Amino acid sequence: IDAYQDWVSEEPKNLVVIPYISMHGSTKEMVDHLTSALIARGVAVELFNLAVTDIGKLATTLIDAGTVILATPTVLAGPHPLVAYAAILANALRPKARFASVIGSYGWGGKSVETLVSLMPNLKAKIIEPKLCKGRPNQDAKESLEAIAEEVANQHKEAALPDR
Repeated sequence: IDAYQDWVSEEPKNLVVIPYISMHGSTKEMVDHLTSALIARGVAVELFNLAVTDIGKLATTLIDAGTVILATPTVLAGPHPLVAYAAILANALRPKARFASVIGSYGWGGKSVETLVSLMPNLKAKIIEPKLCKGRPNQDAKESLEAIAEEVANQHKEAALPDR
């Protein structure tokens, strides 16, 4: 009964879920940097490499996340199809997440952020400033990831999200 009450409650946890895929290592580098920055600020992180992830485990973990951050390389001007699938899954599950963002890399322009946000209309989350970088993350990209981590940590504290 306690598990059911927790599942149906409106209160998310102090947890960031990051479904990601990386084709050439740039997006993974961003994910690793952001993960370290979040953990340093006291925020729990669950990573899901979509190339090998159990979608059931991702779905279960999404339910309690305070924040969802999708991490994608750009493929043919849009997000990687597996990350788009994760966005559709999040939209269908309507997790408790109060915040969301997108990070990733590209070789040439694209519409990854707009596409992913449009795939999650049921997610009633505040969008934290996304960060896409060209190629490998440079110092500017890393500073932007630090800023995302800081905002997530501050938002979670302000919302008094409990630890998991």
